[in-house]
This record gives sequence, structure tokens and C-alpha cells, in this order.
Amino acid sequence: MPDYIGLLRREERSVENLSPDEAQRVLELYLDWTNRLDQEGRLRASHPLTRTGRLLRADGDALSTTDGPHTESAEIVGGYITITADDYDQATKIFGTHPHLRFGPIEVRRIADESCSEE
Repeated sequence: MPDYIGLLRREERSVENLSPDEAQRVLELYLDWTNRLDQEGRLRASHPLTRTGRLLRADGDALSTTDGPHTESAEIVGGYITITADDYDQATKIFGTHPHLRFGPIEVRRIADESCSEE
């Protein structure tokens, strides 16, 4: 069975107005979802990402780095989850139940068996 990655995207401000109780409840929903997939044997990994990072660019032999979040839009990638599924349809169905969809989209991609695979 192939593995799929879900990139959890959201607008940076989408969670700013949550009360502490709401934030705790959202965290519990995320953990419940992750635990359920783990019990089903589908979860491969699930981790939040830091808000900052580095962008590397090569210009000939020179390497430049830039600090910050690096998005081309108002959305940031806040975390990722990898799961196993039979196909894109099943992966979509599984990720379609994630509570994160309240805050932003989830980009689903199959992890390729070979470099730069189109399928």
C-alpha cells in the first residue's frame, strides 16, 4: 500500500481568536483523529512544524539563505501527516475527516517510490 502525505495549510491568523478552551478542544480532536489512525495501522508520522525556517537557493556555486516563513500566499504549512492508503480516493476520504479542515486545506500527495514520479 502506498503512503500519502497531508500538508496542513492554514492562514496564519486562523487560530488567533480561539479561546483557551476552544484551543484545547481542537488539540483533543487532532489527537483523537491521529490516535484512531494509529490504531487502524494507517498512521506513519504526524508532526507540527515550527513557524520559522530557512529557504535555500543556489546561484551557480553560491548558496544563499533567507530566514522566515516562506510562502507565496497567506497560507502557511503548519504540519504534516503521513498515512498509508490503497489509493488517492481512500487517502482523500481519510484526510477528509481531519478536524484541521475547519482552519484550512489539506494538500494530499502520494509519496513516490521513485524520484519525481508523476503517479
